[in-house]
Amino acid sequence: MAQQVGFTRSKTKPLSPGFFPAEKERQFAESQQSDPQQRAEEQDEMPPPPARPNEPAAQSQERAAGQTLRAYSLDGPVEAVGLQADSEFWQVFEDIETLGRGHFAKVKLVSHLHTREEFAAKILDKTTADNDIEDLVREFQMLRSLRHPNIIRLFAAYETPRKLYLVTELASGGELMKRLGSDSKVYSEDEVKFHVTTILKAVQYMHHKNSVHRDLKPENVLLSDKSDSATIKLVDLGLSRYFEERKLMRTICGTHKYLAPELVQCDRGQLQGYDKAIDMWGVGLLTFIMLYGFNPFAREAQHETHNAIVKAAYTFPEGYSCSTAAQSFVGSLLQLKAQDRLSAEEALSHRWLSSDAPASPGVLLSPAQRPVKTLLSEFNAQRMLGKMIKGAHRRLSSDKGPSAAD
Repeated sequence: MAQQVGFTRSKTKPLSPGFFPAEKERQFAESQQSDPQQRAEEQDEMPPPPARPNEPAAQSQERAAGQTLRAYSLDGPVEAVGLQADSEFWQVFEDIETLGRGHFAKVKLVSHLHTREEFAAKILDKTTADNDIEDLVREFQMLRSLRHPNIIRLFAAYETPRKLYLVTELASGGELMKRLGSDSKVYSEDEVKFHVTTILKAVQYMHHKNSVHRDLKPENVLLSDKSDSATIKLVDLGLSRYFEERKLMRTICGTHKYLAPELVQCDRGQLQGYDKAIDMWGVGLLTFIMLYGFNPFAREAQHETHNAIVKAAYTFPEGYSCSTAAQSFVGSLLQLKAQDRLSAEEALSHRWLSSDAPASPGVLLSPAQRPVKTLLSEFNAQRMLGKMIKGAHRRLSSDKGPSAAD
């Protein structure tokens, strides 16, 4: 039997004021066969659901009238709950479908059996994945302290002898980059500015809380839902960590095509550490991709990509309908030296993002008058192909060893 990893503080303690105690959740299946009047009394004990962000008061009241139960309170810190067996988790949630998988972990769409609310559940088999355990525990510790509308929200955490479970809000809108590459509406520089501002505000909040993301990339910028008014959600904080202003971080982590120069230099023994400015490089690179439809540092071989990154070897391609103000913004973030990059606060004050900046001319176009949206769609297709190849390798290796968490 695997030992507890410090994820769980109590086996029966509620996650926060207003949350279901673990014991009550474990008895849910039995309660469905109890007296209907007793179930109604239990439901009346739950507070009405809080209004969702940007939800009109009238709509909130209508929802409260039709739904008197909410699985988790939005107040108070999240504490992990210990369960005796994995089956107890599935007495609380229904397994809808698998959203993604790694070698030892899966992300599932689940529905709370009592309220029918949908969540994303990241499930890790801790008997086979020591490094991934550290990442998931770090993500739990980070998410429980962060409350921002553009950072994925943690609602609950559970631990059994074999597995760890993180239950978060469901960002059902998919990747921002995929939406931008497939949407039918006009894809303009103004739209890019809106999304960049939103990402920057989330990064600014994290840095203000002395935390750094360390893995900003297209796969980690999702949308809350499929509507036109969907909000951005930064996800996958497994590589995030807290930092001290004058103390460098040294762990080499991230995704190789999106690494900041100082991470490559640390890996090569050319630098002793790095700071939160790596996130600003990430914002700059995401902005470049949204404006031009490709990663300027990506090469066929990993060492070639790293060579380009460590030299900040990129240029703005000619003929694109991209403003000089946008190029100035990107250039202020894709600086080789970390100290030369704008901070999140400074970036938000850049003239390109100013409210009185001139409107963009219209559809972003490439030299051949191809919409950047088309280039971005091709960029997304290449990324998806890479994921499929990696997934095939994982499945082959899984045939020879432990598989992902069930």
